[in-house]
Amino acid sequence: MKEERLKIYEKYPLWMVAVINILTLAVYVAGAYIMFKLSLITGILYVIFILILEFQLYKNACTCCCYYGKMCAFGKGAIASVFFKKGDPKKFAEKEISFKDMIPQLLVVLIPLTIGVALLVSRGFDVLILTALIYPVFSWVCLNQIIYGKLACPHCKQGTICCQALKFFSKKKK
Repeated sequence: MKEERLKIYEKYPLWMVAVINILTLAVYVAGAYIMFKLSLITGILYVIFILILEFQLYKNACTCCCYYGKMCAFGKGAIASVFFKKGDPKKFAEKEISFKDMIPQLLVVLIPLTIGVALLVSRGFDVLILTALIYPVFSWVCLNQIIYGKLACPHCKQGTICCQALKFFSKKKK
């Protein structure tokens, strides 16, 4: 059977960037909804936490990526160039990613998940809280397979150069 070579994008199609960002932002919105249901302070702290994570990503990774100044699958390369100077592309490949590095991203979902379950138990059933609980889990289990496995990573030029996240997620189990 002949293996089909996927197209590597110099610039991702706008429809793809829009779909990926809508699906990703929905996870943040669901978490923020739950956290704001707990209290205004927890909602604000959650949004600040997300902004810090995004800021660090733009500053430390996007500035060193080959998509800096261009439309990557997430649109972040184009946005990073507005706020930050171009970094050293060699730095992109230097850092080894471990599970410890993934903990902040996991907390984006796990904290609202825990709080949401506690709210359902303590305050009674709420269909919006239940929906806000289900979507991020659905996103992790199903949508991320499509986003990263079909739309983003297979077409990424940086992945052909060196991508530590791609290396981390594609490690073979021994």
